[in-house]
Amino acid sequence: TNKNVDPKKVVQLGDEVEVMVLEIDEDRRRISLGMKQCKPNPWEDFAMSHKKGDRVKGQIKSITDFGVFIGLPGGIDGLVHLSDLSWSEPGEEAVRRYKKGDEVEAMVLAIDTERERISLGVKQLSGDPFSNYASTHEKGSVVTGTVKSVDAKGAVIALGGDAEGYLRASEISSDRVEDARNHLKEGDQVTAMIINIDRKNRTINLSIKAKDAAEAAEAMQRMQQEATTGTTNLGALLKAKLDKS
Repeated sequence: TNKNVDPKKVVQLGDEVEVMVLEIDEDRRRISLGMKQCKPNPWEDFAMSHKKGDRVKGQIKSITDFGVFIGLPGGIDGLVHLSDLSWSEPGEEAVRRYKKGDEVEAMVLAIDTERERISLGVKQLSGDPFSNYASTHEKGSVVTGTVKSVDAKGAVIALGGDAEGYLRASEISSDRVEDARNHLKEGDQVTAMIINIDRKNRTINLSIKAKDAAEAAEAMQRMQQEATTGTTNLGALLKAKLDKS
């Protein structure tokens, strides 16, 4: 509910109203009254009928520097903080897709009746792409993705399902790479190894260099095994021939 309502918009001179005595100040000969206290508390009503994780719909009442206010039943507003608008976009960019009057769906994240605050989230309506990807891939996995953006320091790789990984310029090749743009461009398909998953900072680090080194080591191991097998077979043939003679 609006905390700064113009009384002229609520009551007119001569109206009969029901009020509750809030305070009696005998020294100042003043009695404080309240109208809203005579009606059910809309915040408590909302808390009674909704819980964390519930989905709600409402119209956008206002958009501020820190989030989007959505109108809810009972004349109260819920706030979607900028950080809760999108998993993949910064809040400052995601908020540009919204305007006053739009009807949106959101998830209830928290209800604080004492402070009269309801926290909502839009991105929580869908699964966290980072957590989903990290739960099915581990360090050392070889993955394929598409270059989403690239600058001199490295490239952002789209891994599918809105998950992203980062490929530093130094991890592109065993040779020294001064500028990643000389090796990659947007749209290129990249196969690399996951060298780190940082759940706290929500980053997935990739390396083509590590993938190539692992493949080279595996190929060397196969060659050594084949050479050992070949030597063993030759020795067995010679022994069999000597045994016959």
